[in-house]
Amino acid sequence: MRSEGRRALVFIAPLLLIMAIGFVWPLAQALTNSLHPNTPQGIDASQWTLANYRRIPDPLYAGILLRTLRISLIVTAITSLLAYPVALFVSRLPPRLEMLAILAYVSPWLVNTLVKALGWNLLLRTNGVVNTVLRHFDIVSAPLRLMLNETGIIIALIPGHFMFVLLPLWAALRALDPALTWAAGTLGTRPAAVFWRVVLPLTLPALVAGLVINFIMNMTAFAIPMLLGGARSEVASMLAYRVNLISLDWPFGGALAVVLLAFTLVLVWGGQRIAGLALPGRRP
Repeated sequence: MRSEGRRALVFIAPLLLIMAIGFVWPLAQALTNSLHPNTPQGIDASQWTLANYRRIPDPLYAGILLRTLRISLIVTAITSLLAYPVALFVSRLPPRLEMLAILAYVSPWLVNTLVKALGWNLLLRTNGVVNTVLRHFDIVSAPLRLMLNETGIIIALIPGHFMFVLLPLWAALRALDPALTWAAGTLGTRPAAVFWRVVLPLTLPALVAGLVINFIMNMTAFAIPMLLGGARSEVASMLAYRVNLISLDWPFGGALAVVLLAFTLVLVWGGQRIAGLALPGRRP
């Protein structure tokens, strides 16, 4: 066992090194910076303070964080409702059509985020495609405000991050033994009951994993909120950009990063707990 452990360590050591240099070290530096005051001369490393964390509950910053949380929750909820029926449909297609369908749903992620945001700008602006079509068919009398607000951000983030929920669900449904649903059906269980009692509990861990990834991607989105939300709908990523790269207030930026990381870790832990409770034989 020791030799096997050593061989495994040889393979994972490069990844651990990359994670330590590219992830752990910057986070440790951000944590350290957040505990020092910012001065016109730069970070004063000789003093230790929690003042940067006490600034976060300020209505301005708290409002931005709450807006980010609200948008992320809405997008995650809508995505979960849309992804499950799509994953069910795709998993039941013939293999060739199944791969083409997955490619079609993944293809938006292959396009640069900035290009997608500009494309949504053409669709959602006042004289864009959506408002032109709606007014042409007399569905609306005046152009709808679909940009420079939270609505535009939500509309654009849903298809952009859809695949992060679809792919885990699709993989879980493909791995599901058809004999389970067949056996439940032969016992007289209705299709809806088979889904709720068999399919959903067995695929819930995949759904939760996809939702956690989707939520994190929504929380950290930058280009789409910047171009479609504008300054009036500032989110956490835009605040981090303004604080770190414009104001050069790295201690406060570090405090924001630590708070967002802590919130994300709590979310991941909660998702794991929910997924664990759904598995047969698992207890909290």
